[in-house]
Amino acid sequence: MESNFQKAFVIHSRPYKETSLIVTFLSERNGKINAVAKGAKRKNSRLSGNLEPFQCLNIDFRGRSDLKTLYLAEPCEVFEDFVGSENLYSAFYINELINFLITQSEESVDLFNIYKGCISKLKKDLSIEEILRNFELDLLGVLGYEINFYNEYDTNKEIESDKYYRYSPQSGFSKSEDGFDGKVLNEISQRIFSNESLAASKEINRMTIEYYFEELNIKSRVFFK
Repeated sequence: MESNFQKAFVIHSRPYKETSLIVTFLSERNGKINAVAKGAKRKNSRLSGNLEPFQCLNIDFRGRSDLKTLYLAEPCEVFEDFVGSENLYSAFYINELINFLITQSEESVDLFNIYKGCISKLKKDLSIEEILRNFELDLLGVLGYEINFYNEYDTNKEIESDKYYRYSPQSGFSKSEDGFDGKVLNEISQRIFSNESLAASKEINRMTIEYYFEELNIKSRVFFK
């Protein structure tokens, strides 16, 4: 029987029958997968206690359908707690983005590494807004919706620091009498974040995510309004 042994993170889980769970993983090789963890709710289960979010796991699963069967889930490193509650809420926001935006079996080692790096930073870094904005930009890039902060969409001219621009998620930036400051857009393109560029990036990222994923309902956002 083929082995699917690899690293993964729990993104979401829900009860299944009386003693089991259906767990959504972001895995290193197979992307987002759903698997039945049989008997995981039993106290004496070898899976019990291991299927917590934000813990890097070694997992193994079987099955050819979209719903796999989980055979192994063991921590692959010592769990490190978050430095603050807002960091934890931010990590749940990241999980919701992954759960809603990534299709099943969409393979991407880059995405796994981006996610792992983001969670690691959130556990020990208080620069929450910068971590979240970087993750959103990276995620949009992986999904094929990378935002062009370098050029106007209609003329292909470089965005100038002394001009203003309007933004359309469908097309990009165009010169305007008001809107986003070109200097701020240049900062975002270089991932240089000030209070002003963080606020602008947050607005632009959300406009883009909501345009391409209209039905998105991110519960964790209530903590960041």
